[in-house]
Amino acid sequence: MSQSHRRQHTVGRRLGYHLAPILAVLLCWEVLARLAVLNPTFFPPPSVVAGVTARLLVEGPLLYHTWVSLRRILLAFVVGATSGVAVGLWMGWSRPVRLLVNPYVSLFYPIPKIALVPIMFTLLGVTETVRVLAMSIAIFLLVAVNTMGGVQQIDDAYIDAALDNGAGTLALYRDVLIPGSLSEVFAGLSLGLGVGFNLIVVIEMLAAESGLGYLIWRSWRLFTLQRMYAALVMISLLGIVFIYGVDALGDRLTFWEAE
Repeated sequence: MSQSHRRQHTVGRRLGYHLAPILAVLLCWEVLARLAVLNPTFFPPPSVVAGVTARLLVEGPLLYHTWVSLRRILLAFVVGATSGVAVGLWMGWSRPVRLLVNPYVSLFYPIPKIALVPIMFTLLGVTETVRVLAMSIAIFLLVAVNTMGGVQQIDDAYIDAALDNGAGTLALYRDVLIPGSLSEVFAGLSLGLGVGFNLIVVIEMLAAESGLGYLIWRSWRLFTLQRMYAALVMISLLGIVFIYGVDALGDRLTFWEAE
């Protein structure tokens, strides 16, 4: 079997392992709700939720709120991930930079990322920029720490060999540091996306008038629970697609680790 087929088989098997228990829970939920063991008012059958989700997508409201949340998370991910990778590479390679920057990263890294949201809103106000920035900072911290760790675990022999052969700073980053830390970079990106999707729901519940988090909160307050579950379905699907997409891309770009 070729390396490409092996990677695809590994990703597919991993996805199957994760989806199997979810499908089992949904099946049990469907049966129990149909038998009224679970109150269908509070726990509508998944088949009903799927129908409501499809109807709301066709009618437009759910599609609009999904797009708003997607735009926010993508902007936050681009800002947080690019800056996190850049700073993480720099911290991992340069000891003076690490001594200068790492104390600040270490200060904020252990803080629950959700706790950063009210702090940001208090300092900078409730604006769209601050919503995106709050998510970006959380993603930045995870990606920067993972990337720094990836650079630090590279065998010194590879770095010495590159320097002995006349590699400049750019060539060192391109040929040694980035490839050598790539698996940790993608681990950080995956973690950052997971935290980002958690934060987007909280931020939109607290301080937004659009987005899936807002729709979840508003539906709960109005007791339109089927709409609430439809929004939960969409945020879950987005998270699965993007997180597994990043994992699959990481497996493809670090093919040598599977050999």
